[in-house]
Amino acid sequence: MKYFISFLFLSIFCIFSAFADDNNQEYKPPPPEYYIDSFSKAKKLLLKLYSDRQITFYCNCQFDQLKKVDADDCGYIPRKNARRGNRIEWEHVVPAHRFGSHLTCWSEQASFPRCIKKNGKTLSGRRCCRKINPSFKEMEADMMNLVPAVGELNADRSNYAFGMLEGESRRYGQCDFEVNTRQKITEPHVSLRGDIARIYLYFENKYGLKLTETEEIYFDQWNMDDPIDEWEREKAKRVNQVLLSVGKQRPNLPIFVETD
Repeated sequence: MKYFISFLFLSIFCIFSAFADDNNQEYKPPPPEYYIDSFSKAKKLLLKLYSDRQITFYCNCQFDQLKKVDADDCGYIPRKNARRGNRIEWEHVVPAHRFGSHLTCWSEQASFPRCIKKNGKTLSGRRCCRKINPSFKEMEADMMNLVPAVGELNADRSNYAFGMLEGESRRYGQCDFEVNTRQKITEPHVSLRGDIARIYLYFENKYGLKLTETEEIYFDQWNMDDPIDEWEREKAKRVNQVLLSVGKQRPNLPIFVETD
């Protein structure tokens, strides 16, 4: 069967429903001082947006407001870095390297006086772009692309592409997360593949991210096999509520329709 993929957009309303967690903590929208204009502010805000869903993206580990991971809850065993394996970090599903490395501010920092330190050394490409490129800064702080991940997984995944691996062993206890450093590929759990696909497609639609042919094949299939779920909708509503409150455009999520 031939599939023609057409874009529809999930209209996200300003009115949202509060969910309660096992501790009966209801989600409440953050006060204005938390509204984002940087990656650092986005990370602080995300702790509030996830206040009633403190579960890591890749391994379903619970975490607390101090970002400490309950490894016993999910059977996570650090591969090597126990320190980063015991905390969450906010991971870019679409890596910063992917949407920033082609920019001049990333590769030619010395061309920008604001990216040269007092000692004559230059900032890293990422820090330079963060300082002088508003478009990069917006993409880096886009909360639809940020998920809570065990810190060690964030480090091991690096900026690798998502894909499929043959016979890769699991190295993180019960967590179904596989990385091949030679191929530079990460294979996520089947239940997350649609989530990942939609984030990449969202970046393609909003920022013009160029997908490889392999990614187009994977993401179209993953999007159909793993349909959008309630938390994706709820997170989008919460992010949208923040953006609308400061007059920014809402972050439409693409939904794909299968047609004959």
